[in-house]
Amino acid sequence: MATPSTAGFPLPTISEGILSYLQFAFGNPEIIPPQYRWDSDDRASRIRICAPFVIDNEKPMSAPYIVVERTAFTFANSILDNLKSKDPITGVETQRVDWMNGGVNITCGSGAATEASNLANIVAILLQSNRHEICATLRFVRSLQYVGIGPEIPIVKYAEVHRWETTLQLSVSLQFGWIVRQMELTEFNYADIINIGDPQASETGETTLGSDLFVDNSKDFGTLVTNDPQLLSAELSKGWYYVRLDDNENSQLYVVKEIVDNHTLKLATHDEDNVEVPWSATATASDVGYKLLWNTVHIHAQIPSAN
Repeated sequence: MATPSTAGFPLPTISEGILSYLQFAFGNPEIIPPQYRWDSDDRASRIRICAPFVIDNEKPMSAPYIVVERTAFTFANSILDNLKSKDPITGVETQRVDWMNGGVNITCGSGAATEASNLANIVAILLQSNRHEICATLRFVRSLQYVGIGPEIPIVKYAEVHRWETTLQLSVSLQFGWIVRQMELTEFNYADIINIGDPQASETGETTLGSDLFVDNSKDFGTLVTNDPQLLSAELSKGWYYVRLDDNENSQLYVVKEIVDNHTLKLATHDEDNVEVPWSATATASDVGYKLLWNTVHIHAQIPSAN
């Protein structure tokens, strides 16, 4: 199962997307012969469609199968800013969009060589006919092209061949976008590489007169990948996170000293001798506008639209 740090990224999703499409297509009685009908119930299914290994609990190696797995992907080292929609860059962030080229192998297996080739032929026609719809559904896929169908290869041999495989090859390009911000104070309102998600919805908090605590009940502050936003513990211990209040005329930065609980941050400031002291709120207030910032290198990742 994908962890929060990998969910939504193209590489682990491309095989799952094509696999999901094949299961959908082979479950359609209007286009698939009964002998190849797929069903989510293994006992009712006539074929196994899976990734990356074949699991056949009923009669091992008896049913025909289709296995989807990707090959290695490499960056094309090109910039594709014109292929995505985005507001004009107004800050210090650098927007980069590249694409990764690789392949997906779809292996069709059966007890007969002709049946393995027949399955590969069906899959090739399905993918060739619907490749544009697949790209539109899997938004990060820039292009998907049919490459070829390999020869029938015997894989299980006793006195005679008992199992054959035919491999269909696809060429795939994945559009991949990210944001890099270098060694500058940066607003914490984009999803970082560890915590993929939408920009922070709330930017208001609460203060209590004389207290060094800042509260935002809409947040889930923490150091785990399940927190939102997640503050990296190493950077938190070095004092690299700050809170800037919108109503502060001097745009003063208050160091985040501690995550008290999932909604509360303990802040610090400096006295006239530049000695760090606890921050003290000047009023009790709600709906206090603020930004959470850092001053170290962060790498962000976003899957861009294909507009």
